[in-house]
Amino acid sequence: MAIIEITGNVQSRFIQAAVLLHLLDPVRGEPTTHGLDRDLNEFELNRERLLKRKFLDSFALICATKKDGDTVSAASLEEGLPEGTVIRVASNHGVTKATLCGLQELVSILNAVASGECIASHKESEVPARIISLDIARIRYYLKELRSVSDNVKEAIGRFKSGTAYLQTDHSRSVNFTEWIAHVFEIRDLAPDLAPNSCILYQGPGVPSMGLPILKLGRYAVASMALLRLASEFPSLFSPMLVEPAIAPQKVQFTITKQEMPLTSVLRRLVTSSQVDDYISRLARVWGVVDAEVHFREACALSLSVHAEMQLLNFYDHNPGRRPAFRFIGVSKKSCFLCQRFLVNHPQAFGVSSCHQKLYLPWRPPPAANATIYRQYKSITTDLSKDMEAAAKQELQNRLGLRRPVPPDSTAGVSLSGLSGEFVVGETLYATSSLSPIDVVDLTSPDEELSQSSFNISPVGDAFSIAKMVFHVMRPGETQRQDIIAIRDILLGEN
Repeated sequence: MAIIEITGNVQSRFIQAAVLLHLLDPVRGEPTTHGLDRDLNEFELNRERLLKRKFLDSFALICATKKDGDTVSAASLEEGLPEGTVIRVASNHGVTKATLCGLQELVSILNAVASGECIASHKESEVPARIISLDIARIRYYLKELRSVSDNVKEAIGRFKSGTAYLQTDHSRSVNFTEWIAHVFEIRDLAPDLAPNSCILYQGPGVPSMGLPILKLGRYAVASMALLRLASEFPSLFSPMLVEPAIAPQKVQFTITKQEMPLTSVLRRLVTSSQVDDYISRLARVWGVVDAEVHFREACALSLSVHAEMQLLNFYDHNPGRRPAFRFIGVSKKSCFLCQRFLVNHPQAFGVSSCHQKLYLPWRPPPAANATIYRQYKSITTDLSKDMEAAAKQELQNRLGLRRPVPPDSTAGVSLSGLSGEFVVGETLYATSSLSPIDVVDLTSPDEELSQSSFNISPVGDAFSIAKMVFHVMRPGETQRQDIIAIRDILLGEN
């Protein structure tokens, strides 16, 4: 089967528009979120839809086994097939056989829960353990970050209390710092029914450095709950459920010769001929380079890949009989600006949960295996080029030299809202408690000289054990919209 790529003038115009817009400002707006920020009552009208969204975002997160761009993943749900329900997964550089095998083993547990062979509460330890085993490389990275923060805090406290250093430092600031760090441990022992206003004492400016790795580790605990909840409430989806990959196209190189003048070419489409040289000079000053044309030409030399969301879209365009009725793509991290815009312009109306609005240059539209799909992709790509050129023109005229704040790519993960009901704290803190040890994965990488002890999910333990900490977030005036970061089941053996 011949594969038709978008090349030639259409590709060159797209690359030129994307590179110019990226160099002007790679952030194309405020990050968007669809789903988690909607009113909870809207979701209660269709609980199955809510749980499917959370399931797919969680599954995509688990599929992204490493912290790199190649494993950024997406997942969709194909229902009503003769063989059962299929989770279609894709990663930027392809899903490995090992990852696929681990995902299917995880789904086998969910199939057993759905069939009644076992109950969900009996698998609340095994599912997180399986997830940790599959995503061990990524989890070790976050643990290393967290341990680094812990070491820095201990060193800082030691310096502040070492006498001379403590006395030579602004005493009021030193006292404030030591009191603040003490609050971290006091928060752990607060009563679970404490009014939110009572916690204002512990609020500091911004998120402390330990916050991000804790939030990212907490995603895996909530993901395991999302998987089990769908299997428990909608077992017909697991009769059985299978995991199949979308095949990732190879990366392609976009090359450009030294004789080409891509910056001049794109500017001629945006401004009058008499303004081109003036804008090239101004861009050189803004970019801090001697020759803006050379700088732009070098930025156009790219290794282009088809993102995971685009791979799934491409699969369903070529296999319409498997196209899901539920047009939602779960993602391991927020979708990029170009993926989101391509999905919006595509007639099948697939959606994603969020978009970080950053323009990634190593992006290309998916290839096609027939002329009809090729024409559709070519039309969407041409429209994207025109939209980016219009945006670049606005930047040149009104915002040259200005840049928006750069948002993070990833999020805190799936919200706990809708997974545990009204009594989220009690369920989350105590439902999985057990006095017997469980099998765990060694979280220590070979190059780490950290002693690890066996993990026991027991309420008795070190008073300062980070592994026992839970972060519970409630929105003021909306008690049913809650989020919780429970890292007890993630930081196994941390102490």
